[in-house]
Amino acid sequence: MRSSRSSVSRALGPAALATLLLIPGTASPAGAAGEADSPSLPGIPTTLADGRPCTAGSAKKTAQVPWAQSFLGIDRAWELSRGAGVKVAVIGTGADLRRVPALDGRVTGGPDVVAGGTVRDDCVGYGTFLAGIVAGGQQQGLKAAGVAPEAEVIAVRATGGHGATTPEALAKGIRAATGSGAQIVLVALSVPSAPKQLKDAVLAAQKAGALVVAPASAREWESRVGTSQAGNGPAYPAALPGVLAVSSVGPGGEPEAPGTEKGRRSQPRLSAPGVSVVGPGPGGRGQFTGRGDAVAGAFVAGTAALVLSYHPRLTAEQVAHRLESTAYGAVGDTPDPGIGLGIVDPVRALSAVLPEERPQPPSGTRQASAPAVPPLDPPEARNRALAVSGGAAGVAVLVAFLAFVLPRGRRRGWRAGRGPVTETG
Repeated sequence: MRSSRSSVSRALGPAALATLLLIPGTASPAGAAGEADSPSLPGIPTTLADGRPCTAGSAKKTAQVPWAQSFLGIDRAWELSRGAGVKVAVIGTGADLRRVPALDGRVTGGPDVVAGGTVRDDCVGYGTFLAGIVAGGQQQGLKAAGVAPEAEVIAVRATGGHGATTPEALAKGIRAATGSGAQIVLVALSVPSAPKQLKDAVLAAQKAGALVVAPASAREWESRVGTSQAGNGPAYPAALPGVLAVSSVGPGGEPEAPGTEKGRRSQPRLSAPGVSVVGPGPGGRGQFTGRGDAVAGAFVAGTAALVLSYHPRLTAEQVAHRLESTAYGAVGDTPDPGIGLGIVDPVRALSAVLPEERPQPPSGTRQASAPAVPPLDPPEARNRALAVSGGAAGVAVLVAFLAFVLPRGRRRGWRAGRGPVTETG
C-alpha cells in the first residue's frame, strides 16, 4: 500500500499536488452539521440541590443559528408547517410564563400536580427550556427558535420545587396533560419503576389519542440523586408499550460517548439533538445551553406537532410511524442501540410519501412490492456531500490523467510527440 501511494505521488508531481490543495477539505460524516454552540452560555440544570436558590436568569445570548436548528433543517420545515392548531403538553418543572419573551403567547400554565394550583413559574428552569425548544418564538437579533413556533404548549409541573419527582406524581401529570386536550405529551422526566398508576395514566393518554414522548434514559436525574440510587434497568415511562422513547445525539450526529450512558436506560425508538443545545431559560431574554434525552424528546415532540398540523387526520400511531419511517438512518428492522431507528428528520417527516400512502393500481394489475423509504442526509450535510463527491470525482480524473501523461512526458524528455504519419505516393 505504501509503495502504491509513493508511485502515485511521483506520478502526480508538484503541479498535481498544488491542484489538490485547491480542493476544499472533505466533508464531515453524514449528519455532522457544525460545531457545538458557544460554551459561554450558562447550562440549564435538570434539578437543584436542596438549599440551592432558583436558577438565575442568563445575561448572555448568541446571534448564531444553533447547530441543532441547522442540523434538522428547521427553517425548511417551516415552509410547510409551523405547528399551528396543535397542543403539546410538557410535563416537567413548570415554565416561567411572565419573564421569557420567547414563550409569550405560546405557553400556558397547566396544573401543578404536586403543590396544587396553576403553573406560573419555574424555579429549576428545565421546563422553561424544553418549552422553548418545542415552540419558542424567534426574538429580535437572535436566530434560535422552537421547532413548532405556532403550536400551543401547556406546562404541567410534576415535580417539587427542586425538580424531584415520583412515579405517582408523573402519573398525575400525564392525566392532567390528557385532560388539557394535549395531542402530544412530552414527559420530560424519568423514574426507575412503573407502578399500575403510571401504566394506567400512559394507557389513558394513548386511548385519548395522544402521542406520548419520553426520554430513553434517566441519567440526568440519577446523577443528581447520588450513585447509590442509580442502577441498571429500564427507564419509565419510556419502556412502556407505545411510548416514543428518544435518545440524544451531538453535533456529529452520533450518540454520546459510552461513559455518559451509565444509569437506567430503555431502548430508544428515535434520536434527536441533545448536546450543547441553545434555548431560552427562566428570568428574561438570556439564553442557556441544555443537554439530555429530554431535550432530544423536545425536538421530537416539536416535529410531531409540525407533522400533525400538516397532516391533521393522522392518529398518534401514524404520526409516530411517519417519524420513524422518515428518520435519517432508518434502514432495516433492527434498531441501533445508540440511536434507535434513526435521527428525526422534520423536512422529510412532513413531505415524504410513505409506501402505504401511494395510489393503488387497478384491481388485477400486478404491482411490485413497494420499496422502503430511503433515508436522506440532513440538508446541509447532503449539500456538502454532493460538493465533496464532485470534487473527489475531479481528483480521480486528474490523478488518472496525470499518472498517464507525466511518465510519458519524462520518457520523451518533455519533447512534443510526433504527429500522425501520412503516406505519400
